[in-house]
Amino acid sequence: MARRTSPLFVIFTTVLVDLIGFGMVIPLVGLYGRHYGATGLQLSVLGAIFSLMSFLFAPFWGSLSDRIGRRPVILISLLGSAISYAIFAMAPDFRILVVSRAIGGLFAANISAAQAYIADVTTPQERARGMGLIGAAFGLGFTLGPPLGGIASAKLGLAAPGWIAAAICGVNFLVAVFRLPESLKPEEKGTHAARSLSPLPLDRLRAAAGHPDLGFLLLAFFLATFAFSNMEQTLSLLFQTRFDFDTGMAGYKTGLVLMVSGLTGAFIQGSLIRKLAPRFGERKLLLAGFAFNIVTMLVFPFGPTYASYFFICMVMAFGSGLINPSLSALISKSAGPREQGATLGLSQGVSALARALGPFCGLTVFQWWHGAPFWISAAISMTLLFLGLRLWGRDNRLLQA
Repeated sequence: MARRTSPLFVIFTTVLVDLIGFGMVIPLVGLYGRHYGATGLQLSVLGAIFSLMSFLFAPFWGSLSDRIGRRPVILISLLGSAISYAIFAMAPDFRILVVSRAIGGLFAANISAAQAYIADVTTPQERARGMGLIGAAFGLGFTLGPPLGGIASAKLGLAAPGWIAAAICGVNFLVAVFRLPESLKPEEKGTHAARSLSPLPLDRLRAAAGHPDLGFLLLAFFLATFAFSNMEQTLSLLFQTRFDFDTGMAGYKTGLVLMVSGLTGAFIQGSLIRKLAPRFGERKLLLAGFAFNIVTMLVFPFGPTYASYFFICMVMAFGSGLINPSLSALISKSAGPREQGATLGLSQGVSALARALGPFCGLTVFQWWHGAPFWISAAISMTLLFLGLRLWGRDNRLLQA
């Protein structure tokens, strides 16, 4: 039993520490681009390049981990991430900043390899608990990372978050070298079914579109992720524009708000949703989440004070906390028992594409009006609420959730 628990703990800490480093940098990307004098289009490219590279290369890393093992892919990912953060810290101009984010996205193989590792070392009965460690690492990483990055930039200088994130990944790499064993048995390497190197298989998309619910749910997953990432990287720019913060202080203030938002979302997804789902059903919770998002995104550009954004973001986190688990549960329920992996993989593919396109849109329209990214998110949520009510309310299926 000890041999099984130890690798899971190492995987958890590997993902957690890596996401803390990622969370330190992500709210600062737009601010740093503006600091180097980037145009709106250049900011859009900077915001999108990491997720775009992750989207394109995730299937390659997954296929490679099936052939050579999980451990080397995780080690390559950690080392590549450390290098990308070091380049981010040393970037003398905007072009090198883009290169650093592209390299980071190229080597973002950590999560998929970690999930495969957990699948290797757990029984089917333990699988959900093991995968839950990834979700816990996400929540903690995105709660702790932004305030640490903001404090570092405000107190230690603009290069500090990049150097700290690089050091975190470097230490993580060394820990994995000495503490992380290979999970894939030697006789299994290269024997797994070959994965498609396409991040979005068109045949699966066409099949999903013919399902009474799955087509809408995948569309909702894409648009909801797009809406969130559309505003995520513009939040720090909004604070800088509205309250005249300098670059370091804007990162610090953004980190504090995101920390409170992350804690709220973690509570909703980790505790409250388990009580609400049996009572109301995932469909109603999903539509309620869209309604919360509509209200918060409409008022987002007009918060009267910086302190008001703590409340606004807590309400936003409540809506997101209803949307994300409800969508995942509904997508899983809509797939057959032999299609779970393929369907959930497809949902992650559309989500990754949305995370690439969302920042491009948000950072482009922000230059026209600082409230545009948030109102676009409100319009998307309004559209999804209308489509959901039309789909599920037509035959009283909303009551059957």
